[in-house]
Amino acid sequence: MNISFDFASQLIVASVFFFALFSGFFIARQNDRYNKIVDIIAERDGLYSTLYRVFGLVPRMQSEMREIIGAHYTKILNNNDWAYNEFHPSTTITRLTKVMGSVTDKEAAILKNNNLFDGIWGTIQALQINRKNIVAAYQQRLLLFQWVLIYVFAILTIISFHFLQTDLSLINVLKIIFGTSVFLVVIVIKQLDELSIFGKNFSRNIARDVLRIINEIDIKEIKDKEI
Repeated sequence: MNISFDFASQLIVASVFFFALFSGFFIARQNDRYNKIVDIIAERDGLYSTLYRVFGLVPRMQSEMREIIGAHYTKILNNNDWAYNEFHPSTTITRLTKVMGSVTDKEAAILKNNNLFDGIWGTIQALQINRKNIVAAYQQRLLLFQWVLIYVFAILTIISFHFLQTDLSLINVLKIIFGTSVFLVVIVIKQLDELSIFGKNFSRNIARDVLRIINEIDIKEIKDKEI
């Protein structure tokens, strides 16, 4: 197909401009979502760890919390899905609430004068809000028409360089490099959208970290070193 140099140049400029515009916008948006989810996960893990550690003064309650929180994170570990409990039936928060409400008079006396327990019920409320934030952030994925825009302009960009006919080897190499770059940009957007950019072991790693805390593995390892 014989395409004039001016037309090919204009097509390249237009397709590159719109591809850069839309891909840049969607990458920025999904990157913000990615950072938000990282913060939400850190907050969630911190809240569960806090509940377990604060109730260390009441062994009976801490033991029950260890079982509940352990089951919660074991599901994440086994399914390799950091949001597994948010999108499948889960009674974790309900069971924790019951444990906290089962405090006896003797246990209440232990907790009464300890400021660690001031506002501890707010942790349950924070966990519920955190759960809703996870659901909302998880579902902020690109819509179908947004993917159409990305793919259309990515294809146009790659095709437009094909219309630029030249015998210069350097230009042909640059065309290949640029086409590959466009392909990689689409992959990055897809990974951000699917949250696969976390890496395949991200969910297992965060689950193992919390399980180490509630199983007090670090404390055991420190004691072993001191012996």
